[in-house]
Amino acid sequence: MFYKFLQLVRSLSKKELIAIAVASAALLVSATLYVGHIISEKTVQIPAYGGIWREGIVGQPVFINPVISSNETDQDISRLVFADLEELSESIKPDPLFKEWSVRLKEDLKWSNGEKITSDDIIFTFDTITDPESRSIFAANFDGANVSRISELEVKFTLPSSYVFFEKTLKDLRIIPKHIFANIPPANFGLSLYAREPVGSGPYKFDSYRKEKDGFISEYSLVINKNYSGSQPYIKNITLKFYQDEERLIKAFNNGNIDGFPMSDPADISRLSVRHSIYSLPATRYYAVFLNSGLMSSFRDIAVRSSMSQLVPREEIASEIFKDFASPSFGPLPISEKNPLQVPEENLSLAGLEFKLTVPDIRPLTAMAEKIKNAWESYGASVSISALRSADIQESIRNRDYEALLFGNILNVPNDLYSFWHSSKRFYPGLNLAMFNNREADLLMEEIRSEPDPELRGISTEMLSSAIMEDVGAIFLISPDYLYITSPKLKGFPIKEAVTFSDRLNSIESWYINTNRKFK
Repeated sequence: MFYKFLQLVRSLSKKELIAIAVASAALLVSATLYVGHIISEKTVQIPAYGGIWREGIVGQPVFINPVISSNETDQDISRLVFADLEELSESIKPDPLFKEWSVRLKEDLKWSNGEKITSDDIIFTFDTITDPESRSIFAANFDGANVSRISELEVKFTLPSSYVFFEKTLKDLRIIPKHIFANIPPANFGLSLYAREPVGSGPYKFDSYRKEKDGFISEYSLVINKNYSGSQPYIKNITLKFYQDEERLIKAFNNGNIDGFPMSDPADISRLSVRHSIYSLPATRYYAVFLNSGLMSSFRDIAVRSSMSQLVPREEIASEIFKDFASPSFGPLPISEKNPLQVPEENLSLAGLEFKLTVPDIRPLTAMAEKIKNAWESYGASVSISALRSADIQESIRNRDYEALLFGNILNVPNDLYSFWHSSKRFYPGLNLAMFNNREADLLMEEIRSEPDPELRGISTEMLSSAIMEDVGAIFLISPDYLYITSPKLKGFPIKEAVTFSDRLNSIESWYINTNRKFK
């Protein structure tokens, strides 16, 4: 049979052979396209397990502990290594007065090392946060609270007064293992092996890290935590790569050494030279200029404060400095309408006003300060800018020795403005940077925290926002989004509202790189 076929082929002319080859190729291409069409029509693409994600971060891991460290790098890793109570709990319930809150854990929870998670871990975490030695940034969230053990899986929190927003505080709480830290004073937690090799309860667990000869940690590797109580992540390995500055971070992305990174300055988008995706996460935060009328008597004049607010070029700041990844801010809530009480154009004047504007030495904040300075000086003010390092800014906030401070407020619970505006929080460690003192506003804030009816709470919140805006409690500027830059290979990243940059990692279980197809 083969011999006859060979004879047939030899009997064909060159033109006939070419025609047959072309026809065969066309048939093969058509068949391939047809099969591809059938596969496309009859199947859908689905996430598949596997792959490695390389995250770039400016900074260093120092102490990976979710309740003590305020380092953003540590908090990023903590999001991956430690689960929050919302994930670990079967239920979180208040009593009718919202003063007692019961938390019950799920059955059979385990730490990444196999030890059982119990209510004792919740109590230990609470004790650590409220211990002054720990200097936890979350201590204010539990001010005056107590916790008691009900059973191996249940605890009860008791508050000094009704607080309807406490559920958010509990859901966000990431507990730490008592069996690891019980015999270590909180001040010494950072000296233990577990400072960088944590035992957690999240979707990933510690695997290894690489330290250079100069002590700089260049890489930190995580693998899937088989004891995680939630859905198993699709991505098998997470590698975090650390850089000393934004320039090196962006260079690493352009060179293909990392797959994604959080971008702090939108102006850096123009420096990206490879294909990328930009995720813009709406943020519950705003920047404002807080005026210290205790040091500057001129700021006590509401006409001066109103003129300063009206002259801020918010739209220009949003478009030119933040590349339209920001919205103008006019009040203390994430979405606040422009104050209808405007100063007539002929009365706009800041003549004779002289003060220093303190700002963190971070672009784009310094660029924003310059633009505001120019706007105010065009109407007679004399403004000097003092750009300070983070540690110096914190010292100035502690001492309340700034005349005017350009700074941001992050609203963990958007409708609870108590921490930032109640008169009892005017001095350190309070966060009332404007040192706002309004008895009517204080009463509204207290009512809002105890009002169980969401509709009535919303009405009081709007009244409170209006009171702060009408008194020009601060010069509100903008509310910028968080920007997350990724390789196009990342899929499954949901666009959600974020409180902090670390919130981009909250949905890590839904991220995927690999795909399969299945029939519809």
